[in-house]
Amino acid sequence: MNYLVLARKYRPQLFNEIIGQEIVAQALQNAITSGKIGHAYLFSGPRGVGKTTAARIFAKALNCQKGPTVEPDNTCQLCKEITEGNALDVLEIDGASNRGIDEIRALRENVKFAPAVARYKIYIIDEVHQVTEAGFNALLKTLEEPPSHVIFIFATTEPQMIPETILSRCQRFNFKLISATVIEKHLKTLAAKEKIIVSDEALDIISQAAQGSMRDAQSTLDQVISFVGTGQQIDGKTVRSILGITSQELLLRFSGAIFAQESKDILALINEAQEQGLDLYQLTKDLHGHFRNLIMAKISAQPQELIKLPVEAIDDLKAQVAPRPEEALLHYIDLLGTLEREMKYTDQPKIVLEMGLLRIARPYISIEELVTRLEAIENSNGGNNAAGKQPPVKKSPLVNTEPAPGYKTTPENASLKQQWQMVLEEVRKKKPGLAASMEQAKVKDLIGTTLTLEFSSQDKFQKQTIERAENAKVIEMLARQVFQKPIKISSLTSNIDILPAELTGEEGVTVEEEVEEPVVNDAGPQAPIAATAQVEGDPVVRRVLDIFGGEIINNNVRKGE
Repeated sequence: MNYLVLARKYRPQLFNEIIGQEIVAQALQNAITSGKIGHAYLFSGPRGVGKTTAARIFAKALNCQKGPTVEPDNTCQLCKEITEGNALDVLEIDGASNRGIDEIRALRENVKFAPAVARYKIYIIDEVHQVTEAGFNALLKTLEEPPSHVIFIFATTEPQMIPETILSRCQRFNFKLISATVIEKHLKTLAAKEKIIVSDEALDIISQAAQGSMRDAQSTLDQVISFVGTGQQIDGKTVRSILGITSQELLLRFSGAIFAQESKDILALINEAQEQGLDLYQLTKDLHGHFRNLIMAKISAQPQELIKLPVEAIDDLKAQVAPRPEEALLHYIDLLGTLEREMKYTDQPKIVLEMGLLRIARPYISIEELVTRLEAIENSNGGNNAAGKQPPVKKSPLVNTEPAPGYKTTPENASLKQQWQMVLEEVRKKKPGLAASMEQAKVKDLIGTTLTLEFSSQDKFQKQTIERAENAKVIEMLARQVFQKPIKISSLTSNIDILPAELTGEEGVTVEEEVEEPVVNDAGPQAPIAATAQVEGDPVVRRVLDIFGGEIINNNVRKGE
């Protein structure tokens, strides 16, 4: 078989040919120039970014007949053998299949012998993290004090799985993901050498799909060339079809249906995507990226620098996103990120995608709009009473309606309660269980950036739930959005029981002493806990119902209900 895939045919043979790892290449060259050659190196980083390639070039630079040199000639016998992978003194070992203690013991015995031809005997162990714990232990002493003619080069994608005792004895070089722009530029060079006609859009799609791996990008280009055939032009539509990537036209239809809250259209589009053979998880990822592009088109003065799409496609994004508030777009991005994580591990992708997109398409109410509605309620409440005064509050004969000791009701406190309710609503969207515990808390005060919550002695479980680090972090993050400053949650337990607002009609009402049970007579049911009004005709209640689209279910609260 004479054909070589692009990744092998154009594999770098010199340090200056390594793409995207200039820092590592320069460090290795400096070590050679200065003569400060270590006895053990660790090359760590994602797949397909040049770890093994750099190890081979380093081995050639050290063993070249004209070396050590930073530019091996690639023509001498040793360079050719290392390039072809059959050099006697440069051994490439697969850590996955040579991971046991027996293999490592054999390696430890062999390092004692001097190299047959080369200047150094070099062991390149790929995926070294696969070596067993016993194997590492057997290697440890040799790695710490190897013979002067031996150099170890370890390559791994999982450096955290390597024992610290091994890591501490190696010079570590971190290989980074390669940017899509660099990958695209290199693919364009390869296409020109291969005389392949490929559009910039197609190269961009391949580069983005590679996710930082040059080898993956070259393999994808090979696959596309095989599909299209020699002499045929490769365009973006062809690449999307081969890779199963959602078309821009379908993504725009999805976002349009979500903005319009058209549930039927969303379900129809999911069916259409499935009939086209699209992977639903890939569709979710593409939707996530599409909404990112929408945000960039909304907020950026030069979106073409941030969005890798044709100018016409960017114009379509601008037109669709123009009337949408930025906060709503961020909300959609957040929900799509959650949906993408759910899709990754589900065995019912269609159901999860359908329910997730329907949930995303629900009406979105921003915090500013919620504040406006609350202010409208307050204004309605003040405007429907004579002289703008609030009606007197009827105190229940069964409870003490005085505020908790040390708690002063002020306009600032009233505003604080409203803001806390906003935080509660945001938490309810993400973690309903946590919101249920938060409902048992009373906001005591906000001093500086510390928000103090008060719990009754009966609500220890709810207090402990909020104090958990992961829960407190969620609350503080959402509170920061509402209060527009960093917030630290603090909690305390009150010796005075805090009555639920559902029983009193007020927030923060306390009970300081036992109360008598209501009298039950023979003529009728148990007397209500609090006096009730004719709420159906109350103008304030009617205003609240109109704003929030609610209805009255029950206007009597009795003990035991």
